[in-house]
Amino acid sequence: MALKPIFAAVASHGERRIRAMVADGNVFLPKTFPESELEGVMGLADNKSALVLRSGAAIPVALPYEELEQKIYERDFRTDGPVLDLRDVTGEAARPKAPANTNKAPAPGDKMPDGTVFAGISPDTNKPMYATPTDASLTMKFNEAQEYAAKLDAHGHKDWRVPTKAELNVLFNNRAAIGGFDISGSFPAGWYRSSSQHKGWGAWEQRFSDGTQLNYIKHIHSSVRPVR
Repeated sequence: MALKPIFAAVASHGERRIRAMVADGNVFLPKTFPESELEGVMGLADNKSALVLRSGAAIPVALPYEELEQKIYERDFRTDGPVLDLRDVTGEAARPKAPANTNKAPAPGDKMPDGTVFAGISPDTNKPMYATPTDASLTMKFNEAQEYAAKLDAHGHKDWRVPTKAELNVLFNNRAAIGGFDISGSFPAGWYRSSSQHKGWGAWEQRFSDGTQLNYIKHIHSSVRPVR
C-alpha cells in the first residue's frame, strides 16, 4: 500500500525545505516538505528512514537510518546549498563510520598500509607472514642472502629474513596473488632461496615455474624474496 502524503509540498515563506526519498510501497520516492515537519520522516516505512537526496530517482531498497550517509539540506533546491547530515539536523548525533574491512582478514596478495604484501600464514610460526613487493635486485649465494635480509631496512621494518623451506612453498602457492616472482623456470633467477639448510653444505631452493624443491650447494646464485 502506498503511503498517504503527510508533508506539505511547499514550505511556508522563509522556512527551509527538506528534499527526501520516502517509502512508497517497495521503493523510495522523492518528496519535499518543510523543516518543521522533519521528525515525521523517521517514523516512515517501519523504522526505515527517508534518504535526503537531490536526485529524484527511486531507490529500490529501504536503508536503516544508521546506514545513511550524505543528505541534502538547503534553503533553496535550485542552488547548490550546503550538504549536511540529516542526523545532525534532527538533533541525533551522527555515528562515526566504521573503518573499511575492520573484521576482514587479509588475503594473500593484499597490500598492507606500509607497502608490504600479505603472503599467507607461516607454517613454522602459525603467524601472518609479509613479503616485500619485489625480489632483491640481484641473485645471491646462501650466506649473501642471509646477510642481505638481516641488513634490509624497507617499508619501515628491519626484521626481514629469508623464508624457510615451508614458508617458501607458501610464497610459491600464492605467487600469482603476491606478484613479482620470476616464473620462467630459468636458472638462476627462476629459483628462489630458502634459509633451510641440508647437511651443512647445501640449502633448499624452489623453482617457481612448477614448485620443484631441491637441495643445492650454498655457493650457487638464486633469487631472494625477503619476508618478515
